[in-house]
This record gives sequence, structure tokens and C-alpha cells, in this order.
Amino acid sequence: MVLTRRLALLIAVGIPLTLLTPWAGAAVTWLGLCALAWGLDTALAPSPRHLQVSRQLPVSARARTTINYTLKVTNPAKRRYRIWLRDAWPPSLQGQPKFHSLSLKPAESTILDAGFTPTRRGKLAADTLTIRSFGPLGLGARQFSAPLPQRLLVLPEFRSAKYLPSRLKTLRRLEGNTLLTQRGQGSEFDSLREYTPGDDIRDIEWRVSARSRTPVVKTWRPERDRNVIICVDTSRIAATRLQDYPRLDALLEASMLLGALASSAGDRVHLLTFDNQLRTHVQPERGAGFISQMAASLATVQPSLTEANWSALSEEILGTVRQRSLLVFLTGVEAGTSRGALPTTIETLSGYHHVLVASPTDPEILRLTQDLGSAQRSLVAAAAMTDLHERQVAADLLTLMGAQVIQEEPEKFPVKLADTYLALKRQGRL
Repeated sequence: MVLTRRLALLIAVGIPLTLLTPWAGAAVTWLGLCALAWGLDTALAPSPRHLQVSRQLPVSARARTTINYTLKVTNPAKRRYRIWLRDAWPPSLQGQPKFHSLSLKPAESTILDAGFTPTRRGKLAADTLTIRSFGPLGLGARQFSAPLPQRLLVLPEFRSAKYLPSRLKTLRRLEGNTLLTQRGQGSEFDSLREYTPGDDIRDIEWRVSARSRTPVVKTWRPERDRNVIICVDTSRIAATRLQDYPRLDALLEASMLLGALASSAGDRVHLLTFDNQLRTHVQPERGAGFISQMAASLATVQPSLTEANWSALSEEILGTVRQRSLLVFLTGVEAGTSRGALPTTIETLSGYHHVLVASPTDPEILRLTQDLGSAQRSLVAAAAMTDLHERQVAADLLTLMGAQVIQEEPEKFPVKLADTYLALKRQGRL
């Protein structure tokens, strides 16, 4: 049973009356009458247990995207219902509206529109739908929590999807029109054409040129069906906040954009997430289903307050991947990276694969280096400069070990990684 605002208003109306009367028991009598009225009104309220309710909900949704769904309420009884509904979603979903108020005639059904905007990834649950049925006077209500257990998988936001059409257009142009005059590690013979100034003389086909008495060169086309292995570091370094989001969000954005692009290019994309152990491994799959599978596997990924086990990752890759591949390590290049196991891992893998280390940078550190307004700020700026220098030293060491290192601000980071992949395709290095 529930107390309503009308009951509180009724009690408040009696306060001045009890103060004006000389009778000492007026207040107690008024409260007793109000309680009696509330009890009778609540007893006359129809039971909310008789209502039939259902929820039409999507299986998954993207973070920070408004999702609409419906609630169906049916009154099978012969009495009129005045009810209040509230869906028991977690606060992170930001459900709207907060509640529904409606009146149902006998044997009437209605469909209510609702929506939510999830603010975090993961598996979320709604267990109950709270229903309040009010009495004729609205002083009291009977409440029931209808069990409607449902699960919702909140996928990563994928803000960088807006850059995918332009990169796919570049990829199509690369596959259809761009031919290489120098063979790379990831290129295959395409055709012959006449020599033009600027072509490498090492690609001249001398026998054909002798027969036609015109210099002819070989052209190469970037290969498809190459291995692209995306390794997302979910150790403690992924929990660092960069502006409004943790570093892990930037890593996931970049991995999804690169995965969608490489899959469209016909390459075999592997996705691994790891910290002190391997957490997920999404195997390559043809078609658009791979992108959905990738998003679903990344939905529940959270940073782990452990160190990344680079040695175990290296053993996993060397033990399962035989073909020369593009290894993309999405991690953070920090001041202490040069003293960790990452340089040794890159040195081991770079002899077999093309290794790319991608790290989103913190724009706040760069801003601090330019803030020299006072002595205290100058000390902070000096510390920020030292940190930037140590990160550059770590990046130089990784380059020396055989990796290609890219660093960019979080907003531009996914695009930078995608453009680097296209550049490698264009150069025939995949």
C-alpha cells in the first residue's frame, strides 16, 4: 500500500482547523479520519496483479544513442484502472519518461512509448515493472512489481563511424584504380603498361619491351586476404582518462574503425583483448556479421588494474599465426614503456610481421607545457615537458625495435590509424 500526495494535502488542510478549535483531541481525530479514508480508498483500489504487461525491447543498443521501445498494458478485468507505471532500469540508462500515468477502461489495451540513452557499455538488466493502482479518491494505492526480466547489451558508441564512408571510398579507389609500379610485400602482379617518366627501371619487362620496341613496366595491385591482428590492451594503462573518456574508449573506437575498414578490404581481421591474460579472441569472419561480432565482444570489455602480459601475447601470436601479418597494438606509450616488456615483444615479432603501435595522447599534457603564467605553473609545465620527452624516448625505442609508432589526440586517433592502414595498402606493404 502506498501513500499519495492527495493524502498529504488532505492532512495539511486539517492543520489550521485543529489550531482554531479549542478541542484538545482535534488533531488526533483528524489524523484518524484521514487514516480511515486512506485505508478504505486503498481497499477499493483494483489489484495491479491482474494487469497484463509486456515490453518490446531491442536485443542491443549503442552507448549514448537514444533507443525507443514500447510497453503494452492490458486490463482484462471489468473495473476501471487508474495506474502509474515505472520501468526499473539502472540509472545509467537514463530512461525517459520517468513514469507513465494512464487510465484503462475494462478490456482495454494501450501501448506506451518509452526510450533510454545508455551512458556506459556492458550487459544491463531490467527485472521489474512497478505498477501502482489508485483508489477512487486517489488517497491511496496498491503497488505490485511485475517480473519482466530482460537483458540489454550496450555496444560501444562508435563515434568514428562517420569517417568510415570516406575511407571506404578511398579504399575502393585504391583497389580499382591505383596500381603500384614497385612491388611491395603485400602486392601481386596485375598487368603491363607502357613506361612513363618516373617509373622504376627495375620493373621494366625487358622481353616484352624488346618485342614491342617500347619500354613496358609491370604493375602491381595491393593484395586482399591478408591478416590484420588488432590487439587491444585492457590493462591498467587503459583506465587512464583522456579528456572526457578513459583511454580504453579511444582504443575501442580505433579498433572498430580499423576492423570495419580492413574487413571491407577483404582482409582477415583478428581481434584480441588482453591484460595479464588473453580475454577475448574474435576469429575472422566474412561479411558484415564480423563487425557486429566485434562490437558485441567489445561491449563487456573493462580496464583491469593489472600489468599487460606482452610475453604471453607474443607466444600466442607466434603459435597461431604463420602468414606475415599486420600486428596492431592499441595501447598507451607512456614514460615507463621503454622499461617494460613491450620493446622486447616488438623486437621478437617484427622479424615475422609488420608491427604497428598506436597510442592516443593526452592533449592536457601538451596544454600544460604552454602554461607559464606563474612560478608554480612553470614547475608544472617543466614536469609536463619531462613527461613528453620520456614518451618520445619510448616511441623512438619502439621504432628502433622495428615498430611503426603513431600517436594522436583521442578525437583524431581512429582516423589516423585508418589512414595509416590505407597508406600501407597503397605502398604494397601489406
